[in-house]
Amino acid sequence: MKKGIMLFYVLFGIAMNLHAQKEAMFCKGKRYKGYVFDTSYLVLKSIKDEQSRAMLSCDEIKIAEDILKNNLAALNANKINQAEGCPNISKKLCKYSRQYFGFINSKGEKVIWINMFWNKEINEKSKYQLINVNDGCSYYWNIEVNITTSTLSNLQINGKA
Repeated sequence: MKKGIMLFYVLFGIAMNLHAQKEAMFCKGKRYKGYVFDTSYLVLKSIKDEQSRAMLSCDEIKIAEDILKNNLAALNANKINQAEGCPNISKKLCKYSRQYFGFINSKGEKVIWINMFWNKEINEKSKYQLINVNDGCSYYWNIEVNITTSTLSNLQINGKA
């Protein structure tokens, strides 16, 4: 039994290493930049009613960014975790670097999960693996953008320790 468990961890570690070495595609537009991860990247994230992962193009990223820019302020009206030295995400949207992951829901709609982190935090690691930070207030947050219905959902802003 121990050999089986050990083999699993070895194979899982190798798989994670392979995913960590593949560079994501870079997309840049007016007031945004980030890395697009393809469907082969293992991300421990799912969306409601997920059917599958989806490939994304820079054109689809632009659509998602337009939806985000036009609708974020309304969704962010309560400004959770955005006080006492933490940025207002609606006003500082261009200051964040992004990571994009595509999904298809059970209705066949394309949903892009965007992981946001403050520009000064971008580094070599961000094009190979998901940036996941506990706390850090609104310097780290994520959101789902449905580019089929042009809607935002599941805004998650990190807390402050």
